[in-house]
Amino acid sequence: MMASISTTKHSPLQKLQQKEVLYKIFSTLLILLIWQIVASVVDREMIIPAPTATYQEMIRIMSEPNFFLIIGNTVKRALIGFLIALFAGITLGVPAGYSKTFYNFLKPLVLINRAVPTMAIILLALIWLDSERAPVLVGFVVIFPILYESIVQGIRNVDSKLIEMMDLYDIKGFSRFKDLYLPSLASYLQSGMIAAMGLNLKIIVAAEVLSQPALSIGTSFQIERVYLNTAGVFAWAFITIILAAILEGGLELFHVKKRS
Repeated sequence: MMASISTTKHSPLQKLQQKEVLYKIFSTLLILLIWQIVASVVDREMIIPAPTATYQEMIRIMSEPNFFLIIGNTVKRALIGFLIALFAGITLGVPAGYSKTFYNFLKPLVLINRAVPTMAIILLALIWLDSERAPVLVGFVVIFPILYESIVQGIRNVDSKLIEMMDLYDIKGFSRFKDLYLPSLASYLQSGMIAAMGLNLKIIVAAEVLSQPALSIGTSFQIERVYLNTAGVFAWAFITIILAAILEGGLELFHVKKRS
């Protein structure tokens, strides 16, 4: 009897998680209510469509035969750009974290990457590459500094006492990197990857709007805009948000499984 009672009790962590879920639900409902009120006051669907009209457009879009192909093409570009940026970030970030000389050598390049307007990057990519590859380059250029700095900080912010202990026991080479730097690097890189993934998808879609590759989310945005279908634009925006949440959630889930 006591065992059955104890199993029904919720731990403080579970209660906190339940509260967080309730807050998110309440916040979502509040946003929908405000959205509905604003749409009713404006009373022009071309400017602010109602949530119901946006939902109907989402159903229409998701029922189209090319929907999953459109999603797949954009996700493919996002993943390719992300993986290239991750590889470049690790390749350059690890030595930059160890060596201040190498970090200072790369600093102008990273600063240029950050300072150049995204629109300029998109236009240059369209000049250099075709419409299918241009968004990948844009995504890479924008998120590379995020991943690079995460890796550099992960290497640099290792506890100095742990470094002294490694020196004391003369632990060097791969064992030193695996036991000392890798845990710190993994923590910083995980947060950087999550931030970069969502941003990368948004940048890829923005680049697709201008480059208009066949069957992509960005091209679909442009088609809805041409037909002045604001509800369709809203619908694709929500689909993109859901897609970004799935990609970021996948990274978080992978990190949790790896730790366990």
